[in-house]
Amino acid sequence: MESLWEEASCSICLDYFIDPVTIDCGHNFCRSCITRAWEGLDTNFPCPKCRETSQQRKLRPNWELRNLIERVKKMSERKGEETLCQKHEEKLKLFCTEDWKAICLICKEGKEHRSHSVVPIEEAVQDYKCETAIKREKILSEFEELHQFLNEEQQIHLSRLEEEEKKIVKKIRDNVSQLEEQSSSLQKLISEIEEKCQQPAVELLKDAKATLSRCQAVEFPKPEAAPVGEGKCSHLSFLRQYFVLKDVLAKHQGKLSAELADVTLDPETANPWLVLSEDGKSVRQGDTRQNLPDSPQRFDTYVNVLGREGFTSGRHYWEVEVGDKTDWILGVCKDSVSRKGKFTLTPENGFWAVILRDGEYKACTSLWSQLPLSVRPRAVGILLDYQAGKVSFYDADEKSHLFTFTHTFTEKLRPYFYPGLNTGGKNAGALRIRPVPAWE
Repeated sequence: MESLWEEASCSICLDYFIDPVTIDCGHNFCRSCITRAWEGLDTNFPCPKCRETSQQRKLRPNWELRNLIERVKKMSERKGEETLCQKHEEKLKLFCTEDWKAICLICKEGKEHRSHSVVPIEEAVQDYKCETAIKREKILSEFEELHQFLNEEQQIHLSRLEEEEKKIVKKIRDNVSQLEEQSSSLQKLISEIEEKCQQPAVELLKDAKATLSRCQAVEFPKPEAAPVGEGKCSHLSFLRQYFVLKDVLAKHQGKLSAELADVTLDPETANPWLVLSEDGKSVRQGDTRQNLPDSPQRFDTYVNVLGREGFTSGRHYWEVEVGDKTDWILGVCKDSVSRKGKFTLTPENGFWAVILRDGEYKACTSLWSQLPLSVRPRAVGILLDYQAGKVSFYDADEKSHLFTFTHTFTEKLRPYFYPGLNTGGKNAGALRIRPVPAWE
C-alpha cells in the first residue's frame, strides 16, 4: 500500500493525483499543480522533479494513472475494514501472546485460543513499542560507536597522507632549489668554454687543463625516476647532460605557463547590479543598478559575469578567492549560453559549475549533486582540460579535489562567475581572481 501510495501521489502537493497529466520528461503531476509551477513562463519549462526543461508547454492526460488512483482509494477503504476479525466480523480487542495474533472475544472462547494467554491489544502494542524503543537505542548506540571508530580511523589516515604530502612537496622544492643552483653554475661554465673556443689556439690551450678539471668536478643530481649517471662525468658528458637538462626544464616550464590562465572579467557581459574592479580581477553586487546598455551579451536577470578569455583547446587553470561569502557560483560555460531571462545551471544548458547556497556545496549536474566537504574552501581552483573533456574543481589552499565534470566540448568555453546576492549584508564580499605562482 505504501508503494502504491507513492506511485499515486503528486510530488508537488504530496496528495493523490487530481486530473493527472504527463510532461515531456515522463513525470506526472496534477494538472493544477504543474500549471501553477509554470505560471509566468513562456519557454524553458523545467520539470520540478528532474529539472529537465522543455521548450513547449505540453500536458498529456494520463488515463491509466487516473484508473490506478481509483483502485488505490478502494484498497485503502478495504484496508480499514481489515481491523475486524475475518472469521466472526467482531472488533479485534485481544492479542494472543502464544500465536502472536490479534483475536476477537469470540476467538478467545474458541478451541484454538481457549488455553492460550491473551492480553488487551492496547497493552500488547505498548509492550511492543517499549521493546522496539530499547532495541532502537541499542542499535543507535552501537552505530554511534562504529561511526566514532570510523572517524578516528579516517583522521589517522588523513594525517598520514598529509605528512606524506608535506614530505613530497619538501623534496620537490629541495630538488628545484638544487637544480636552480646547478643551472647557474653550469651557465657560467658554459659561457667560459664558449669564450675560450673563440680565442686563438695558443690562448685556447692556455689554462685548458684547469678548465677541464672544473668540468669533470661537476656533480649532477641523480633523480630516482630518471638517473643521470653515477659520480663525476667527463667534459663531453657534462655538456651533453647540461643541454638535456636545459631542454627538459624549458619544456616543463612551457607546460606550466600554458596551464595558468590570466583570467579577467568582461564588463560587456556583467549584470547592471555588479561592480567590477578596475583591473578586472574582482566582482561583487553593488547597492544600485547601473544604467548600462542592454546588449545581447549582457546578463539581465541573474547577477552573472563571464571572463574575457575564450578557450577552444588546451589545459587552463585559474583560482578565485571566495573568502567568507555565503552564496557564490563558479565554473565555465559555453560562449553561446543565453544571457536573458531565467535558466537552469546544468551541463545540458551549457554550464559546468559548483555552487555554495544555504550552507551546502553542490555540483550543478543534471540533478545537482551535494558535495560533502569537511573543510570550507576559501579559494577555488578551476582546471579546464578541453581535449580530455574535463572541468575539475579544487580547494586551492588545501590542494584537495572537489568535483570533476566530464563532457565532449565542441564550442568556445568561458570562465563563469556569480558573486551572489548581498542579502542583509551577509554576502557583501567580492569574488577575486588571484595570481597563481608558476612553480605551484
